[in-house]
Amino acid sequence: MAKTITFVCSCGLFLAAFGAAESNVALVGDRLTLDALLWSTAHWWQFEAGGVRSDDRVFERVVALVGLTGRISSVASVRTYFDIGDYWGGPALDMYVNLRWRSGFELRVGQFLLPLGMDAATDYGRQKLIYGSFVTGYAKPGGPRDIGAMGSWQHSGLSMSAAVVNGSGINTGDDNQRKDVCGRIAVEPLPSLGAVFAVRGYFGWPGQTEVVWRSLALEAALKRGKLALQAESQNHRSPDTRNNTSYLQAAWDGGPLEPVARLDLVMPQGKRLEFQITGGLNLQPVRDHLKVMLDYSYRRDYQDNWSVSGFVIRLQAEI
Repeated sequence: MAKTITFVCSCGLFLAAFGAAESNVALVGDRLTLDALLWSTAHWWQFEAGGVRSDDRVFERVVALVGLTGRISSVASVRTYFDIGDYWGGPALDMYVNLRWRSGFELRVGQFLLPLGMDAATDYGRQKLIYGSFVTGYAKPGGPRDIGAMGSWQHSGLSMSAAVVNGSGINTGDDNQRKDVCGRIAVEPLPSLGAVFAVRGYFGWPGQTEVVWRSLALEAALKRGKLALQAESQNHRSPDTRNNTSYLQAAWDGGPLEPVARLDLVMPQGKRLEFQITGGLNLQPVRDHLKVMLDYSYRRDYQDNWSVSGFVIRLQAEI
């Protein structure tokens, strides 16, 4: 118990000191803007499998995301987004040219985030819980970013996006002669209720396999006052996995205090289910700029008979 208390206190002191040193705000010129997000995370996990327990207490690596957006004209802009926390020379996350017309049509070419659901599309700094949902992990091979071209159109509560990409992930060339495709259609039928409904899909081939990776999903969100509900349900098929994944998330915007809860479910075909319950409390002393995230989760896999539970703490600062 003493070791646990010492560990938690050390996490708090380390994160507080680190975040306080990185709270500057910068704006470069009229045509070039800079944004940055830095966080440091620590976790304490307890694993159990076959009646054997083990602990894992770790300070995770520091993540430092820096983005530059340049405005070329009223239509064209360029965007780069890097993780410089990876030994001060990390991989590019986004690197694209964007064209946006007044008609609501937009064209993006380069490396970018694909329209793979509400959870996947949430900016890092606006995430309600520290780790993403199970749905995002099964939406596409190689993560939610890729290299290709995407067109989108938005008008009066209706938005549509479609992309053609390599399908092999970020910072890498194509690993086969075929292209992957994905698309999403979202409607906001009653703006006064803050309700959004969407359907999306992804279709492609990971590597040299002849078996497709396919995901089809429904999404829904509702915001009434301070309460925000969000849910996704996805059917997934890949060369080695077939399952249905879903989650339901609820958050209460209490100003400097934001409680959050999410239930994740994975239902593999012909196997027993897996679930995770996560509860979190976000402390926001400087809203949209400084946030402390405290999460507790319990994950249980009935098929392979293992579980993991534990606490995660993160301090993040954004400009």
